[in-house]
Amino acid sequence: MLRELPVSRSHAACLSMQGAPQLAAPSVVDVPSAKRLVIVGGGMAAHGFCKRVIGSTQRSRFAISVYGEEPRPAYDRVNLSSLLSGRPESDLLLSPREWYEANDIDLHTGRRITRIDLQRQQIHDDQGGVQSYDHLVLATGSYPWVPPISGSDSPGVFVYRTIDDLEAIQRYVREHGAKTSAVIGGGLLGLEAAKVITDLGLATTILEVAPGLMPRQLDAQAAKVLREKVESLGVDVHVTRRTKAIEPRDGRLTLQFENAEPSQVDIVLVAAGIRPRDELARDAGLELGPRGGIAVNRRLETSDPHVFAIGECAAVDGHIHGLVAPCYRMADVLAARLAGEQTEFVDSEEAVELKLLGVPVITLGKAIGESTSGVVVTHDGKNGYRKLILEQGRVVGAASVGEWDDVNLIRMSVAQHKRLWPTQRVRFQRTGMPYAGGTGLQIHQWPGHATVCSCMGITRHQLGMAIADGHGTAAQLSAATGAGTACGTCTNLLCELVGEGPEQVNVRGSKVVLVTSVLAACLALALFLTPPLPFATSVQDSWRKIDLFWRDGFIKQVTGFSLLFLMLAALVFSLRKRVKRISFGEYGWWRAAHAAIGTAMLFGLIVHTGVRMGSNLNFVLSLTFMLLALVGGLAGIASSLESKLSGDSAMFMRAWRPKLTWIHIALFVPLPALLAGHVFSVYWY
Repeated sequence: MLRELPVSRSHAACLSMQGAPQLAAPSVVDVPSAKRLVIVGGGMAAHGFCKRVIGSTQRSRFAISVYGEEPRPAYDRVNLSSLLSGRPESDLLLSPREWYEANDIDLHTGRRITRIDLQRQQIHDDQGGVQSYDHLVLATGSYPWVPPISGSDSPGVFVYRTIDDLEAIQRYVREHGAKTSAVIGGGLLGLEAAKVITDLGLATTILEVAPGLMPRQLDAQAAKVLREKVESLGVDVHVTRRTKAIEPRDGRLTLQFENAEPSQVDIVLVAAGIRPRDELARDAGLELGPRGGIAVNRRLETSDPHVFAIGECAAVDGHIHGLVAPCYRMADVLAARLAGEQTEFVDSEEAVELKLLGVPVITLGKAIGESTSGVVVTHDGKNGYRKLILEQGRVVGAASVGEWDDVNLIRMSVAQHKRLWPTQRVRFQRTGMPYAGGTGLQIHQWPGHATVCSCMGITRHQLGMAIADGHGTAAQLSAATGAGTACGTCTNLLCELVGEGPEQVNVRGSKVVLVTSVLAACLALALFLTPPLPFATSVQDSWRKIDLFWRDGFIKQVTGFSLLFLMLAALVFSLRKRVKRISFGEYGWWRAAHAAIGTAMLFGLIVHTGVRMGSNLNFVLSLTFMLLALVGGLAGIASSLESKLSGDSAMFMRAWRPKLTWIHIALFVPLPALLAGHVFSVYWY
């Protein structure tokens, strides 16, 4: 399957046509009570379909046979380069042969299907074998496309797609002492091929005919940033470079260009794209898509009622999918339909998350060319280039070159088409992070509908259900749900989920902070609404002993300076987080002390003023003080709850707590000047 995507294990299998029967008198398929389900193609699309069928309640209805062209079962093509570091080939297998045997699947490898007889419902292989079918599933994948370049079949020119290709490249480099190389193609496939060549120790040049790398996924600026990062790794990159011929000369290869001087290298890898393997369907008379591929509808049905197609070879309503996620969704849909369910394949916005030559590249949702009315917001900083695509103020796409810690929140925002407010746009343009405090969101606090594994479409809720069923390790969780079995970029999230567990984090002093913050917020609101406390109407009134606090000048000085002392104490206890030299004691208790003192200040304000706001300067001082307490109380509530909540509420708290904190700090800034003015006016006048 096309490697242009975030794929790893799954990605590979949709990529190949593997197929052919082994026997003229098959055993399992001749069981009269079972429908003969024959799958042509032994790659990942076929493997994924088999897993879904054997997990179905209708498994007993089918006798399954799989025919693959390669001599081995389905394996992880994306991680082929890991074989260069000594990883055994068996580690790449998606399932060993024993798995097929244990699930009563006839696996036939090393055979090529040469013909489909639609009238007799039979397939023929390259060794004369004939196999009958009731249902035929074509999962023949795609093949690497080689542009019409003269000399592209010369010794030393390779494509990179299979284990056999990798072994041939290694053997040629070793036997010919190759030192230099060129990769024709600067898309995902080309960058992956360049990784293989550099891992072999060769100097590498990437040749791309388009104006930038990854032209299908990245805009001009993102492609420029990617090129700079790739070149900083020692790989030469030439864009708008059109290769017209490859000429063998004296044991080397001379590349002739239409628009540049010739160049000599020892080995050439062609990674210019893929094409669907639809030759079997074409020869059999099945309808093809307008740009090739086996034409199927949303039910994955071909023009023959007994034949279906999934994966890269299928053109669904004319569109060919080259990513692993839609291949698996096709497998899901077809397995469900064969089990009697009424469901159809639905396109969805795909994600690409890869490290190409060590450079993280991410594209999510719609690309710029797919959004005719979209608004693009960009950030170009020292860590890389990032962009968001907005439609009617909502996030519908994103892309980045370089590390992006906020990508989990961005992925959820794209999936849910979350609104991005103007302040968040400004923050993104300035910092590259639209959400304040977003990176601290732990996976066990994600909402249930949030997608964790974009390749397999696995949500946080599905993972939670699997954990509840007893799948307590990342490997068990992956096996039970399929998460992490494709590109593998969500593996660390699975580890975090089972390692950290969904337990709430116990923060020291959080209960004190919560109680005092709620009290402070309520008290501050009450002070806004409560009328001033009255003075006594006569000398005999018992209230006169209380209103003495507001009538006696000396007492007012004592309460006023006590209030000032409390404010200074609260300020000191807020420094634990912001002054690195202050490290003694636990931060949680410092925060609790700050919250408690802040609440005590409100009681002190009542004692000092009798809920009289005053006028002019005194009114501004009182208003600022109460707003400071109100916002501080809300910030305290948010900080004490964010580790206890989950889902959207946790995301809301984590997004708003930093904002409230900074508003709280901003309200404190004018307070010293207002207090100084108040004290000066009292003593001067």
